Amino acid sequence: MAVTNAMFTIERVLRASPARVFAAYATLEAKSAWFKAPSDIETLNRDLDFRVGGKERFHARWPGGLVTDFQATYHDIVENERIILVYDLFHNGDKLSVSLLTLELRAEGDKTRLIHTEQGSYLSGGDEAVKGREHGTTWHIDNLVALIEGRELKAFV
Repeated sequence: MAVTNAMFTIERVLRASPARVFAAYATLEAKSAWFKAPSDIETLNRDLDFRVGGKERFHARWPGGLVTDFQATYHDIVENERIILVYDLFHNGDKLSVSLLTLELRAEGDKTRLIHTEQGSYLSGGDEAVKGREHGTTWHIDNLVALIEGRELKAFV
């Protein structure tokens, strides 16, 4: 199957400082509150070493038996301004995609504009894999916003 290259950007304005938004990415406890699976899973491995050169992993078995594995390396971190990482996503041991994720935090008065840009090479699934990734990532980002703003997190649909 041919490689599908795609890019998408998700922007949100949060009622919080860049420091507060940045903190939601910086520890495993904080990130686990919003970057999680949309259903009950068995977590096989969950680690976060948030520093340039550090790794992140979220390896899980889903109720239907699917095993997913998110493996990331942080390439650039500027506190309260940006995070750049590259991640591989595996399904049942097969590499699904390789993505460059750039997260920008821009102060706008007492708010923060979050700009999440992903450039991916999808090794299987074509355009449907891209649509699925954007849908899932939007759900994560919307739950980050809800958490920071003190609202209820959304169910995955």
